[in-house]
Amino acid sequence: MPNLIHTGKKPAEGYAAYDKDMSNLLRGIRAAAALLAIALSGPMAASAQSGSEAFFTLPTDAKMITDPAALYALLADRTVHAIYLPDGSTWREFSASDGRTIWDEGSCIRPGTWQVSGSLVCYRYPSWQNGEPQCFIVYQSSKATHFVALDSATGAHSLVSNAHEILDGNPDGLPLNATELLCGDVYS
Repeated sequence: MPNLIHTGKKPAEGYAAYDKDMSNLLRGIRAAAALLAIALSGPMAASAQSGSEAFFTLPTDAKMITDPAALYALLADRTVHAIYLPDGSTWREFSASDGRTIWDEGSCIRPGTWQVSGSLVCYRYPSWQNGEPQCFIVYQSSKATHFVALDSATGAHSLVSNAHEILDGNPDGLPLNATELLCGDVYS
């Protein structure tokens, strides 16, 4: 079984896409996350990146998952069902223990890869954001699992999604072996 907990070294097998740029990006994000964790001593207010002044606040009992093994265990071979903030649209994603992932958002299925790097989980989809990694700090509260996005360029963070359930396995039958973007009735 491949090691999906990023150690700073490129894994021996797979992850060709995780090259030097990914290492540099993750190094910057880890630094931003560390500063963020130090700066926040209470519940975190995360601003929406939509340009509005609306703020979303994590519940007071939300705790950041800082242990890479715990973060990996939370997501590996499991399916997340969640909603985006503030629009309330739903998404679901299965993350296999071998580093493959399949993300269903809107009317499209996007295959990609995922890995844990320190206290971050990062996803990369060739068909989304030019294949750039999308990294998140993950919090858990008594009501949900919360995904806080990080902007690698600015260090800005925003609470973007709340997962209302994380199920074992791939009960939705998401097509993990998909190799390209599938939209509409193609995957139904």
